Amino acid sequence: MGTHDLEDFFEQTAARLASEYQRIRKRNDDHGTSGDEGEANWARVVLEHWLPEGYHVVTKGRILSAKHRGGDPHGSPEISPQIDVLILSPYYPKFLVDSEVKTYLADGVVAAFECKNTLKAKHLAEAARTAAVVRRITAPRTGTPYRELFGTPIYGVLAHSHDWKEENSDPIRNVENALYKGIQGLGHPREMLDMVCVADLGTWLPVKMPWVTREARRGDWSKIDEHIRIPAAYALTHMLRQTRATPLMAFMTGLMRRLAWEEPRLLPIANYFHEVAPLGGNGSGRLWGEEIYSEDVRKVITGPGWIVDDRHWRTGDEWARIMF
Repeated sequence: MGTHDLEDFFEQTAARLASEYQRIRKRNDDHGTSGDEGEANWARVVLEHWLPEGYHVVTKGRILSAKHRGGDPHGSPEISPQIDVLILSPYYPKFLVDSEVKTYLADGVVAAFECKNTLKAKHLAEAARTAAVVRRITAPRTGTPYRELFGTPIYGVLAHSHDWKEENSDPIRNVENALYKGIQGLGHPREMLDMVCVADLGTWLPVKMPWVTREARRGDWSKIDEHIRIPAAYALTHMLRQTRATPLMAFMTGLMRRLAWEEPRLLPIANYFHEVAPLGGNGSGRLWGEEIYSEDVRKVITGPGWIVDDRHWRTGDEWARIMF
């Protein structure tokens, strides 16, 4: 069976990225320069090449919150650590895009990525902490499960390759162990990493379910423990390794999908990507309690009238049963 043209195009991008990685490794005499070149690869070879028209890709910037430190209206605004690559909204003011000041307004940043030439476990631990920091300086959203489970901006890690090349190494397990540990230390699902792409290994994307069983909605928690053998929970989140597409194609499919949640006009092309490279895979998850939701959302999802089976992510329904 032949491959789809879209898959062939992504293979060409992957080959170029791999070639750049080998070039950088061969002349690895300045870690700062090497890192800059790796960031430029992701920005220019991948993101600028594949993002829809209008999105701005910039390197080395910080995210400026509208909130002030400690809630003091006369104090300094909160600001993120420096981030390697940022994607700005098509509606971001052009003057500010072109400005030499490398701080970007939080509500105009749609995605931010840490870039690594050679990924190590410590990089994922650091990224998990930074993602949580970024989410805490942006205002939490309320009103639907999607808005409360997913924070802004999209935050992820992009790497050319990884450090686990010994004969008995298990790089996939190493990544998944690091991601699992990172999730356990978070205070809310919106603080999770949104994507991890290692170009020659795999891509991991989150799946989040406002997960309340019929037994839970009726208040019969004992049946959940007895038959499903898991504790009562109000949401279930996973970081899944995508097994149905190459790493780069899975990454861009996931990114297009997340952009489409925020910009519904992208839904047709995001769904097309998904048809060619269906999202889905396996990985460890975490259960969350009712405290993650606002009171209004909690009332709806625990009520007997909410039929989750009728909701579907492809329509951009923010009350969907499964969201990614």
